[in-house]
Amino acid sequence: MSEQKTYRQMRNELDEIMTNLHTTDLDIDLAIKQYERGMKLIKELEAYLKKAELKIQKVTDAHK
Repeated sequence: MSEQKTYRQMRNELDEIMTNLHTTDLDIDLAIKQYERGMKLIKELEAYLKKAELKIQKVTDAHK
């Protein structure tokens, strides 16, 4: 079973990938793998934020 990463962990990993893609001379195959991982992380981060937004909305609605 895989461990759920926190938003901060995912964001840090994405930042590291972005830095690598922009500042290092990566082998094309590695660059493609990192790009694919980065795109996956972006989707996971968007889902994480959407879930957080829904939780906040639920709490807000409950206190009206």
